[in-house]
Amino acid sequence: MDLIPLLPKEQQEALLNGPALAPPDGVTPQFDNPPNNNGLGYAVLTLCTAIATICLLIRGYAKIVLYGKVNIEDCMIFVTYGIFLGWITFTYLFAANIGYFVHQWDLRLRDMITLAFYAHYAGVLYSIGLPLIKMAILKEWVRLLVPRGTRNAFMWCCYALMAMQSMVLIAFPFALCFVCIPYEKIWDFTLPGKCIVKGDVEVAAAAVHLTSDVLMLILPQKVIWSLQMSLRNRFGVSVFFSLGLLACISAAFRLSVTLSYTSVVDVSYVGGSVLFWATAELTCGFIVACLPSMPKILKETGALAAMKKGLKSVVGLKNTTLKSNTKGTTASSNPTSTYRKIDEFGVPMKDLQASESTEQLRDDDKHEAGIVRTTRVTVEQEYASDAQGKVLGHNDYWRDQNRV
Repeated sequence: MDLIPLLPKEQQEALLNGPALAPPDGVTPQFDNPPNNNGLGYAVLTLCTAIATICLLIRGYAKIVLYGKVNIEDCMIFVTYGIFLGWITFTYLFAANIGYFVHQWDLRLRDMITLAFYAHYAGVLYSIGLPLIKMAILKEWVRLLVPRGTRNAFMWCCYALMAMQSMVLIAFPFALCFVCIPYEKIWDFTLPGKCIVKGDVEVAAAAVHLTSDVLMLILPQKVIWSLQMSLRNRFGVSVFFSLGLLACISAAFRLSVTLSYTSVVDVSYVGGSVLFWATAELTCGFIVACLPSMPKILKETGALAAMKKGLKSVVGLKNTTLKSNTKGTTASSNPTSTYRKIDEFGVPMKDLQASESTEQLRDDDKHEAGIVRTTRVTVEQEYASDAQGKVLGHNDYWRDQNRV
């Protein structure tokens, strides 16, 4: 490749019209209709786009309709979605003009210019969008899990990861854009110029993102399991925050295929896998950022209560025979039992009137879940003794006054 700019134009054209890689023995290049797996490519890309869009709509509905408030992290997520659509555009162009899982000997050498063009701009968008959505996630964690007015280790860890993502957001797009001089030589190898090894930048980016994904998976768990709520609720919150495991898996495969991409000669065939796992990693970012809004929507729309009632009715039908068999025994052993269990949606609630203790807790009626304030209550109990040294309890004085 380095010698192509030095060749005469006629020889350059002959090379550009030939196969991009020498075919194996007995294999004839198929330039016009190369074997591919574009069906799988379109399916994966469409599925990831649908998931990311649904997640964004869920968050948008919760923030705009239910909460009536949009924070800075919401704007960052919406911007990331626009970048994600740009990424998806280049992945579709890759399928239309190159093809997924096409061997390089089935491509003309000039097709590698198109491949490099798509890969470059898709890589730049990936390097901007992924750190941006991670910063949005971390910003929201600080707002939800750190009590107002406090500074704890969790907050500083989130800020450190945000600072790291900020540096990644600047460093890797910059490195990708200046990997060659002149700029166009990044994809057009027929131009004279100089380049550094682009694969080193891509491997470093994949490794950094995998590391940050693992740290973000572990970081909130200690805070969640120390919350003052039931074990079931803590488990549910932990599950939502553990969705980052999907991002870790995608990032691990992305690093693996990137290492293969930078070391094999049949780069057009391996390149499809790199695009797949990078798309999955971006999609997981939207899942982690947006799906925690789902419980709020289910609760406010009444869907959660309907699901609970439906489940209870199914369980009740299954247990009808058991209840009828034990009804007589229960009634005789506890004839005055009139208690019944109600769930958290069974009692209508109303807003409290503003008072000295509640008026400053929240800024408005529509608020998001989060740690608003922590309060420590200390209870002290004192005892007195009479003339004989006997310790008196709280009720002894009133008992003595009413004694005849």
